Amino acid sequence: MLPIWKDKLSIEKITDRWSQEIQPPTSREELQDFFETAWWRRLWKTDGPLTPLVLLKSMYRSARERDLTTLVFVTKEDEGIELADGGLLFDANELERPAILVPSNDPETWTEASCAAAFEVLSRTRSRKYYPDRTIQFLMMEIDRHQFVRLLAAHGLDLPTFWGLPIEKPSELHEKAPNSTHRKQVPPTCLEVRKRGVKPVKLEKAKQEMRRDIQERRQTVASLRAMREKELQDYGGGVSRDTGRKARAAALSEIAEETMRRDIGEGRLTPTGLREMLEKELEERYGVSRDMARKARDVVLSEFVEESNRDK
Repeated sequence: MLPIWKDKLSIEKITDRWSQEIQPPTSREELQDFFETAWWRRLWKTDGPLTPLVLLKSMYRSARERDLTTLVFVTKEDEGIELADGGLLFDANELERPAILVPSNDPETWTEASCAAAFEVLSRTRSRKYYPDRTIQFLMMEIDRHQFVRLLAAHGLDLPTFWGLPIEKPSELHEKAPNSTHRKQVPPTCLEVRKRGVKPVKLEKAKQEMRRDIQERRQTVASLRAMREKELQDYGGGVSRDTGRKARAAALSEIAEETMRRDIGEGRLTPTGLREMLEKELEERYGVSRDMARKARDVVLSEFVEESNRDK
């Protein structure tokens, strides 16, 4: 199977080629789930107009018009019991449908920050099961190679071989010739990823199981943080201690970020208040280490800055 030499590829093309290479074998559907989850969590984005906020608004309107009946969109004013992850608990007749908590009944007032809880629920809600009409939109999305490499690196995955470095155009080679004695391409250091073949997606699976344990109240942030490395190895169908540590760090970091977004989105905290909070307060409020809380705060605040710049 020859490598593809392009700057961008569609999710459809990536999942097709990656599923033929990854070991242990992983289906195209599972890889699509991986990209959908990351997209809703804003870990990668396309250059097109479709964003998580745009898609959420469109799905909400479809649900109000009864064109989308597999999801329940609710506000705090609707009847139900709010759960820790931003979802709601309804009567038995609605338990089969994921409940998506939205800020209000007016989508025009929504922002990326106020919809953080909805994005998180949707990141665990597979399109092919709950809104299959939108699956084609995900498959047609394109991701550039730099984002792809960073996404894999963030999840501890090795770089597959099907996607090679983009080939330089003749004009680019000509421009570089006077300053170089050879034409060997060296990938940027910040994007270097191991190429020993794709590592099993056990880290992601272990992380998701940890998150689910917390969401379903079998664990708390504090108990997971205090868990011994030997116990962490039971997650993901059995992982190494190193993978268990990485999965726990990723799970706790994501939960801290989501909680900070929700605190701001629901008015319990302002971006300025979060920025000025002492590290000790961050640790006590979000239950993670000071270093992890500080990094989570940096991520959340950078998102608000980016959103503010887009609105100008």
